[in-house]
Amino acid sequence: MARVIPAEALAFLSGALDEGAMTGIRVAGVDPTPGGPRVRFEVPPMRRRRGDTRPLPDREAIAELVSRMVALRWKDSPEPRALPEYPPMDLMMNHSLVIGDYTETDSGWYWLLSTAAGWIEETGIPQGFRSTQIKQKFGTLRWYCSAAEDADRMQAGKIIRAAEWVSGAVCETCGAPGQTRTGGWIRTLCDVHAKKR
Repeated sequence: MARVIPAEALAFLSGALDEGAMTGIRVAGVDPTPGGPRVRFEVPPMRRRRGDTRPLPDREAIAELVSRMVALRWKDSPEPRALPEYPPMDLMMNHSLVIGDYTETDSGWYWLLSTAAGWIEETGIPQGFRSTQIKQKFGTLRWYCSAAEDADRMQAGKIIRAAEWVSGAVCETCGAPGQTRTGGWIRTLCDVHAKKR
């Protein structure tokens, strides 16, 4: 288990970021916490190439979200925990102020959505915050929301953008590391669920 957790965290992170964005990132350790085993990443500042105007991913926020998600997946268990029986209902009950009434996603993104919602709750739910739609589109998460303009909204937006980046590395069916796959509907799946497609 000591090597499996950092390897899984790196699989999620490298799936969310391209090779260039992964430059310099490394696992510095795994810390036991009440919320589960937290992978500690070293994320050096990223330099933009001259003339590159594409938006850069917030590598620190993405690494933090991955660390929190892996901790929740492995909390109090020698292997990744099973998904709840009814993930959308569980999300609505445990994160009603952030998630809202429902999600239009498969069960595998439960850990990702629960982690992001919990982090938003921890940092402060923005005034007037409301998730208007949470769905899968082209194999990745789309999370639409509204809120009043304030610092909490900026933090919530950063967390939501990180979740959208990470979704392209999380199997929609089971929550294991996956990748976006084409052929019919574009979906993010692990190797096992891609074969069953």
